Amino acid sequence: MKINIYIRIVAAILAIVWMTRIFSYSSDDATASMQVSRSVSYDIVESANRILNLGWDEDKIYGVSKAIEKTVRKLAHMAEYGVLGLLVSIACDAWRPSFVRSLAAMIICLAYAVSDELHQTFVDGRSGEIRDVVIDLCGAVLALLLGHLIVHLYLEKKSLKKADLKKVSLEKTGMEQIHPEEETKI
Repeated sequence: MKINIYIRIVAAILAIVWMTRIFSYSSDDATASMQVSRSVSYDIVESANRILNLGWDEDKIYGVSKAIEKTVRKLAHMAEYGVLGLLVSIACDAWRPSFVRSLAAMIICLAYAVSDELHQTFVDGRSGEIRDVVIDLCGAVLALLLGHLIVHLYLEKKSLKKADLKKVSLEKTGMEQIHPEEETKI
């Protein structure tokens, strides 16, 4: 599936915009970054408590939100790089059956993840972690694989629709296709 050049250019521009967004989050000092994680974790637990009618008090909500904070942080890493992986894959036209294009998209995401972690070593209270690079790359790879699956299913559906139209066209003209297994019976 060849992607239109204009779509690829827009995806490249959006990937650069997304990289600057990631960079800005990585520029937050440890305190600001932790506050965002705590706030998101608290909102998740508080919403679950309300929606599921768990009846937890404020202390329980706070305790659970603190317990899931690290997981929420790592999932946010994966999600950020999943979006980046998707945008870079579109920009590289990695949906075509080309290992080189897919590999190029992942190398770009890996290089950015490494540079992002290196950048964090210069931010007050932050550190660069190899584990985070791996988590980031997993997000990008999952997005690429999901994209490949969606494109594959789309092309398969399109192919089946085309085959059905051909069959209908043959039936309208009165011509029937002879199937290979029927040829041996003749």
